Amino acid sequence: MRESVRRSAIAWWTRLLPAVPREGRAAVGALAAVVALLSAAHSAGYVWRRLGEDRDRYAALTAAQRRHALVEQLGLPGDPFDFFAANVRRGDRVYYQVKPSGLGHFLDLPESVAAVGRYYLLPAVSEPDLRRANVVVTWEADPAKLGVRYVDQQRAGVQMMFVSRIGR
Repeated sequence: MRESVRRSAIAWWTRLLPAVPREGRAAVGALAAVVALLSAAHSAGYVWRRLGEDRDRYAALTAAQRRHALVEQLGLPGDPFDFFAANVRRGDRVYYQVKPSGLGHFLDLPESVAAVGRYYLLPAVSEPDLRRANVVVTWEADPAKLGVRYVDQQRAGVQMMFVSRIGR
């Protein structure tokens, strides 16, 4: 680009902006800082009230109720995830076998169980490939239908919920 064309383009843009004398630049900067601080103070009241309301709501809950809060908001019971968590260990790679079913308008049951499991069963890791998993978490399905040999299998009472360790 030729230098004269570049200079004329820069000059055109600077003509759109109002001229601020050198001594006024500090005042403009101070005004911008005051507006930013007032904006933060205005928002801080709302945020502080909201945090206080959330604290009041969740402080009365027991530890188990707090753990189940996210799960129950999705429409799932929390107790099966306690069973899964008791039988899944650190370093496990978990495959989710869930009976296909709808849960709501936006989520189905397999997606919901896997999403909650990724959070609830930490530090275990979700594994979408059965060949690389070492644990199968089953929700209302038959783990024998996967055709995998298990070395250990725990069942949640009479429910069709299992935690099965794969033998390799």
